[in-house]
Amino acid sequence: MKELIEDFKALSKNTHKIIKLVEQYEKLNANPINNVYILEKKLTEISKVAGSLPDFSSKESLLSWVNRTKEELEKIKEDFRFQFGRELKELLEKDGKKMRGQYPLLRIGLYTLKLNFEFGEATLYFGPEIEKLKSKIPLEPRTIFEVIKKSDSKLRTIKLTPEEIFKDLCEAYNRSLRLVNKPFGEKLLITKVLSEFVVLKQPKQFFTDPQRKNFREYSRVTLSYLLYILKKSTLSDRGMRLYVATFDATVDKRNSIWIPENENGEGTYYSYISFEKEQNV
Repeated sequence: MKELIEDFKALSKNTHKIIKLVEQYEKLNANPINNVYILEKKLTEISKVAGSLPDFSSKESLLSWVNRTKEELEKIKEDFRFQFGRELKELLEKDGKKMRGQYPLLRIGLYTLKLNFEFGEATLYFGPEIEKLKSKIPLEPRTIFEVIKKSDSKLRTIKLTPEEIFKDLCEAYNRSLRLVNKPFGEKLLITKVLSEFVVLKQPKQFFTDPQRKNFREYSRVTLSYLLYILKKSTLSDRGMRLYVATFDATVDKRNSIWIPENENGEGTYYSYISFEKEQNV
């Protein structure tokens, strides 16, 4: 009798769970296109709980409904993909940005958006999948637009002029040369020079008290963008030379960095840097 009671308790628990899940599904189904991926996950939960129920006519009806609904959701997904692309494109164009490419990869200026329709999420990259900026972004046009806008605004608010970047990069190069005891003009690993550049850009407080709160961050994305600003200026012609990375070097982030060539997100990996003459900036 004890086992029978436990069986009925389990049946009652799973029955209430299914009722709750179906009610949640019906509520979300009021807007099926925007909620299609949440609906799909909810349907999977219903199917899983239903599978644990003993065999009876209502279970067969429920599983039959689940299978029919799965087919309906596949059709809704197609509508969602069309609507999603249209809405995101409109939002970007109003903000002066162009979207190009095709699913699952969309290019927006310096960024790449990788869509995962199976899980209903997106990942934003700097460049053509060079540096991951944010993952698991819900497939909602407005949410994705805001993430892109925020990332781009943060990058473009860097308050360093090409002259400042060039001056500090020259100094970082000279300091790096002294560390490895090499003569002026020798090429150096660009990531090593950029490490010295970051040190140069730290405030006095950091050297007095080197805590995290006193450290000024310069991510790879930021450094890449700073080099892009410098390359666009005429200062890059004053004896600075960048060396294109080999394929092997691009695999290891310690040996290269990607730098944009234009606002369309085209760019090149570079491994080494050198200066042909002493600079007076």
